[in-house]
Amino acid sequence: MSNWVSAHEPLYNALFNHLLQSPLKAKVTGIYDGMKMDLIKPYAIVGETDVIESESSTGMHEDIAVQMHIYADSKPECRELLRMLKYYAKQKPFSFDGYEITKVRLSNEQVMNDIDNKTSHGVLRIVYTVRHKLLFERMS
Repeated sequence: MSNWVSAHEPLYNALFNHLLQSPLKAKVTGIYDGMKMDLIKPYAIVGETDVIESESSTGMHEDIAVQMHIYADSKPECRELLRMLKYYAKQKPFSFDGYEITKVRLSNEQVMNDIDNKTSHGVLRIVYTVRHKLLFERMS
């Protein structure tokens, strides 16, 4: 049994804060961590996550997938905002203590009509491969 602490929450928080500081924030009415009532389009949601651990004798890596959403009035607006979201979410300047992002890749991207048939809904799924730093790396 391992004593590793998942990078899931620190990655999510670092990504969310990174997006709040990005120029995308000025293009949407808000960036949220879940669906709220009475949101005004366009807006972004940093939503669902899943984690796959990969432990070895020399360390620990995790693939952490984060699904993000854009809701807009038109498909062209949705595509443009989704493009911006992807650009900023794939940047590596955001960091968090004790971990290192070693790889960022797009897993899925799509734009569709939402259930109300008036809203364009963009979905982006990005996978972050995160390496857990070893104790001696954290101390230096």
